[in-house]
Amino acid sequence: MNEEGGARAGPRPAPAAPGAPVATTARLPLLPGFREMALRRMSQDRARLMRDLAARRQDAGLSQTEIAARMGTSQSAVARLESGEADVRASTLERYAAALGTEITWKLQS
Repeated sequence: MNEEGGARAGPRPAPAAPGAPVATTARLPLLPGFREMALRRMSQDRARLMRDLAARRQDAGLSQTEIAARMGTSQSAVARLESGEADVRASTLERYAAALGTEITWKLQS
C-alpha cells in the first residue's frame, strides 16, 4: 500500500530462474527492548532540543506567532511543539531553528 492507501505502483521483481542462486537477507538478532529504548532516547533528545530552541526564541524577543509565520505554520502548532505535547520530527526542529536564524548540526556518536 502507498501513503494514500492505494496499491503500490511499479513493476514487481521477476521470479528467479530455476536453479539460480537466491539472495537472502540475513536477519540480525533481535535485542528485546532495544527499539523502545532507542525511540524513548530519541524522543527525549528532541524534547530537550525543542526546549533549547524555545528558550532561544524567548531570548531573541520573538513571539510564537512570529516564529509560526517564518515556519509557514500556525501559532497553535508552535505552542504544541514547545509544550512537548507532540513527538517532534527532526525536519520540524530544523524548520524552527531556521526561523530563529540558526541551524542544527547532527553528530553521530557511538
